[in-house]
Amino acid sequence: MLVCPKCNNHQESGKFCGVCGEALQQVRSEEQSSESIEHSALSQGAAVLESQSQPTASAIKSGVSQYWSYFLSLVKNPTRAFQSNEKHYLNGLITLALYAIIFSLSIYFLTNSVMRSFGGFFGESVPFFALVSRIVVSVIITFVITFGSAFAMIKLAKNQDSFKIIIAQYGSIIVPFTALNVIAMLGGLIGSYQLTFIPLLISLVFTFTFIPVLFVFEKVSKINANGQKVYLSLATIVLISFISYILSDALLSSLLEDIEELLYYVW
Repeated sequence: MLVCPKCNNHQESGKFCGVCGEALQQVRSEEQSSESIEHSALSQGAAVLESQSQPTASAIKSGVSQYWSYFLSLVKNPTRAFQSNEKHYLNGLITLALYAIIFSLSIYFLTNSVMRSFGGFFGESVPFFALVSRIVVSVIITFVITFGSAFAMIKLAKNQDSFKIIIAQYGSIIVPFTALNVIAMLGGLIGSYQLTFIPLLISLVFTFTFIPVLFVFEKVSKINANGQKVYLSLATIVLISFISYILSDALLSSLLEDIEELLYYVW
């Protein structure tokens, strides 16, 4: 927009005012100024968002890489689990959660494969959330019982390790059996009964029977090599059995029902 500084006349083109003949001056309109400011603000906002997203993505990538290294090292040598400390607390929790999720997905995928193989008689697929959520909750409850029993025996032996250290080590020693669940999940995806059930059975028996006893034995041995590590270890499985017996009807029966239903359809 051109404006005359003498008579304030506005016109779109020309070098001189059509009214008084004075030389015209270029003036930016408010709309142009507003658009320029808005464009600048948008550019700055986009730059800020980009700068914030880059560290977040980098942190996620770094976290996944670190967990993968941690996971592989424990698959190769589970004894390293007892070297875990509070820094591995989150890794321990992630492993326990992954165990429950992958275990449930293994059963879901195999059940789904079985249903599809029978075609329309059973329907095309089973409800994902209904089956998976029930199994995940059941596995988590079983973890609470087994870890709680082991933790009680360890503290009875006057072990001074913090809760975070114990959960980090307990989660770490579960890593090889989480890897077994991954094999079972692949078996479920391809519809192989043996490749699903055999790893799951081994994983289930060791994780909820032998591991708590072994864990207590190792932790008590660190306190006193001549202490009551045998009795406390055996007391762990007795306590697990007692709590499971009390809660089985109310809380743990759903897991057994899911497995029984699956076995019924398969066999």
